[in-house]
Amino acid sequence: MRPGHGGCRIQAEKKYSPAQSMLDLSTGINPNGWPVPIVPAEIYNRLPESDDGLMEAAQSYYQTKNILPVSGSQEAIQLLPVIFHQYKMLPEKSRVGIISPCYAEHEFQWKKNNFSIIHLLTENIDDTIESLNVLLIINPNNPTGELIAQEKLKKWHSQLKKNNGYLIIDEAFMDSTPENSLIKKNQPDNLIVLRSIGKFFGLAGVRCGFVIAPTKILSQMAYHQGPWSVSGPTRWLVKKALMDKQWIEDNKLILKNESMRLKKCLKYYFSKVDPQSLISGSVLFQTVYINNAYDLFERLAKEGVLIRLLDKACSCSSCSTLHETIYQPNKGIRIGLPANEIQWQKLEAALESLI
Repeated sequence: MRPGHGGCRIQAEKKYSPAQSMLDLSTGINPNGWPVPIVPAEIYNRLPESDDGLMEAAQSYYQTKNILPVSGSQEAIQLLPVIFHQYKMLPEKSRVGIISPCYAEHEFQWKKNNFSIIHLLTENIDDTIESLNVLLIINPNNPTGELIAQEKLKKWHSQLKKNNGYLIIDEAFMDSTPENSLIKKNQPDNLIVLRSIGKFFGLAGVRCGFVIAPTKILSQMAYHQGPWSVSGPTRWLVKKALMDKQWIEDNKLILKNESMRLKKCLKYYFSKVDPQSLISGSVLFQTVYINNAYDLFERLAKEGVLIRLLDKACSCSSCSTLHETIYQPNKGIRIGLPANEIQWQKLEAALESLI
């Protein structure tokens, strides 16, 4: 089964709220993204060109030369296991360690290419890393918001490199705290970093992301991409967004303040619904761990507020470490940021109905 995702507002409206427009807080996308200008008509009228300035803008923003634009970081998530499998870059029966829970597409794509998945908690990694060929981390994590320190990541990378293993870090939610990124000007061997334009910039629909990796891996990915992976209008928009330094700095502060407001709001209401509930998250979402998550998801949907119900965990033997934690199947709901005061009022009214 392909993993589910947030969004799908039209489908949710038909099921839960046909008489009113649904407030979609189910994704970790900035609701007040970069202000998109009008794209010149001629951009639509010609094929994308690789020397249009996007690479230079990305190299400046991410502070590295070893970079490749992709059709959303999702394209990289799909291509990397294919490349590792096809070019035999890893031994037979390689083990891919993934911190769980996390964005489910990672596990889905590696499994499709016949790699063995080992589910890990952060505290288990030191005891397991010698047996891994790949360690895959989302930093900050989605949906927990956990941010792993650079020192730990560098240590794990060094250990993996000794055994010709790879550290892959999905930094889709890193733009608000770039000082915590593991991207370096001279990208070290055996380190691959994914970045997204969809979250912080609020441009999920344009489908653009970047891979920072050793030259060999970037060349293989470019070969498998085919031509025109990133459309001309997308390249034009993303270049301008990455160069808008004032908006970027202002947005960091805005998101920090809005995320604090959301966390405070959710703590107030969910402490009344269930005093045992726990909350964690990032600047773009907060996740509430609570026993009756599915019921709360449905009740909020009927009030016209769409949130994200956490994915069910799988039942493989490597998941045994998860069963005694708060990260259990469907025991969490993730809630994104409202865009304005009207949306805040709608969210708070829906939460009030739960009490």
